[in-house]
Amino acid sequence: MKNWLRKLFGKKELEKSAEKGQPSLLHAGTLAEDDIGQLKWNSDHNGDRLAITNNGQTIQWKVRNKAEDDLAWLPASTCLQLHSGHFRWDFVVEEMASGQIGVGFMLLWDVGPDWGFFGYLGASPTAWSYDPSTGDVVCNTESIQAGLPKFAEGQPGIVSVELRVPRNAEGEGKFIVAGTETEPILLPVGAVVLPAVCFLKETQKITLANFERL
Repeated sequence: MKNWLRKLFGKKELEKSAEKGQPSLLHAGTLAEDDIGQLKWNSDHNGDRLAITNNGQTIQWKVRNKAEDDLAWLPASTCLQLHSGHFRWDFVVEEMASGQIGVGFMLLWDVGPDWGFFGYLGASPTAWSYDPSTGDVVCNTESIQAGLPKFAEGQPGIVSVELRVPRNAEGEGKFIVAGTETEPILLPVGAVVLPAVCFLKETQKITLANFERL
């Protein structure tokens, strides 16, 4: 996403007006009910720095060569656009590389997802990230839920997501880790949701698994 869009989305004026030509949240009513995208990682998003395998289900931050920028984090997104239903899936974190990592979801806008001014998952007010290294849910750069289960000493683990996004009503999402559910995250009427992650260390690896439309 262009820098001007990041700066725009980073501001507090998130009530977008179509009359003013400003970005607005994508509404489920603009999509066919069965048009939820594809269960795979998006190779067009930072694909030069990511290895996508396992029929598109597994993604890993590749080791950089010395000529590349020293990135502090690397976001990645799926090809899903979830709406008009009840969904559940797992983020299987296969490699933590003894670092922080973020897994979660974002609301889609008519211009694409909002990664916030800083460009990581959970940096904007329409993105939520679970960090299993700290046990926090992050939104708009702040921890909004803390003291949640962590992965032991950076070991692999699973973060599940359950999403209820009615076509014409408010929705909610929640994370589930080690049998513990987070408080529901309220979503707007007709929300369209993009599952995504943010790597914070090279060699970190995540697989999408057990996707269901309930």
